[in-house]
Amino acid sequence: MKRIIMACDLQHAPKALQESALSFEPFLPNSRSVAELFYSAYHETTDDEGESLADWQRELRETADGKYGPLIPELSFQLQKDDHPIGAVVTSTFQELPLLLFVVMGAAFKGNGLSKLLMKEVIQRAKAMGLTRLYLVVTVENQPAYKLYEACGFSFAGESWADLSP
Repeated sequence: MKRIIMACDLQHAPKALQESALSFEPFLPNSRSVAELFYSAYHETTDDEGESLADWQRELRETADGKYGPLIPELSFQLQKDDHPIGAVVTSTFQELPLLLFVVMGAAFKGNGLSKLLMKEVIQRAKAMGLTRLYLVVTVENQPAYKLYEACGFSFAGESWADLSP
């Protein structure tokens, strides 16, 4: 499975849209419903590595504890519908770069533009913070994710962190 790094120049990124029935709430890594969301989003996809719900609970706790660098709270949030998480973005500072660690949408909500809504929101928040670039790592075979990121302004930045400079 080949993964590449993508970057987005925030000066040319699309603007966020707001849907009134949905809300953006702080990322809650210790919530069982958030772990269920991540399990649902990854299960039986290209990026599924056989994680169980317990594995996702542990991964989210470790991520919040800095496994991939300090979280950026302003860029880590959940998309909620009826007080239930249906999507999430988790961002950290990794090797001095703002890295989108996870962009997830619950399986029942994929394919209706909500992932793009998440991406536009995180891009706008990053711009408001004065950031000029965001990074992410994507599995090339995960074409839905790859196409989403391209549509949101991300492009190839390298195949290893050595290809990048802060």
